Parts: sequence; structure tokens; C-alpha cells
Amino acid sequence: MSVRIQYGTGSFGKVISARLLRGTDIIEGIEALCAENNIEAATIVSCIGSFQKSSFVYLVPDETSSIKVRFSDVIEKEGPLEFIQGTGVICKRDGAYETHFHGSMSDQWGNVSGGHFMKGGNIVITADIVLAEVQGIQHIRKFDEETGHVQFYPLEQGLMQPRKIDK
Repeated sequence: MSVRIQYGTGSFGKVISARLLRGTDIIEGIEALCAENNIEAATIVSCIGSFQKSSFVYLVPDETSSIKVRFSDVIEKEGPLEFIQGTGVICKRDGAYETHFHGSMSDQWGNVSGGHFMKGGNIVITADIVLAEVQGIQHIRKFDEETGHVQFYPLEQGLMQPRKIDK
């Protein structure tokens, strides 16, 4: 077994606690909070609430892919949905926010589903969010040759490449 990691070290800055109001897309709301507070990189510490609707993808097997998986077609669920939990990282790519956000929800019968949320497709009834600014590290999303997908790329300020562990 090998250990391969790309990472950066930094610290937490300001913390924002917020409630997103009815009709707000959860990702667009999170990005607006970051823009309003001059936050370049952050992590979602806590995120719960309810959705009017949700759009997400999840991994499915794909033998033709180099990593043997791909994303499903977009799944759209109509609410009301109980948003059980969400977590992710707020990144930048080409100067714009790109939030990598995953979560789970239950429908009115208690069936749980979730995955990678699609921006513009997760409209809240309400959502309680706590964000923590990350300082000293750029959160970047960019294409990764190994996986063939856009991936998280934490780059410590002052360095040209992420720190690495490769054993």
C-alpha cells in the first residue's frame, strides 16, 4: 500500500455563521458570503437545513475510465427534502469561485440520497451554515491528468507546487 498526498498548511481566519433564506441556491449563497467578506478560500464547517429541490451526481462504475468510475447523470429530487448535512471546500479557478460541495438529504419518506451538489440546482427552504476562512493556502480546482477530472489542489502561499508525501 502506498501513501500519496498533496497538501498545504495554513490557519483559520474569520468564521461566518449564516442562515440562507428561501429561494437561495446553497452554493451560490455560500459563494456570495465569501465574496461579501473578501474570503478567497474556506471550508464548510457545518451545513444543515431543508431544500425545495436538489440536483447532484454520484460515482458509478465505468471500466473505460482510467480510474474505473465516472459521474452519474444529474439526479434531480423535488422537495420537500431534509438536508441532513453538507461539507466542502470553497475554491477558485480562473478567478471565479468553484465550490466543491457534497451532502446528503432525506425525502418525505425517510429515503436518504446525496452526492456532489450541482451549482444552481439546490434551492433551500432554509439552511444554517458555518464557514471558516482558510488563510495561507489557495484552494484551487484544476484538471488532474491521473484521474481525468477536475480535482482539489491546495497550494500553500509562496510555493509553486503543493507539499507532497509519496511513500
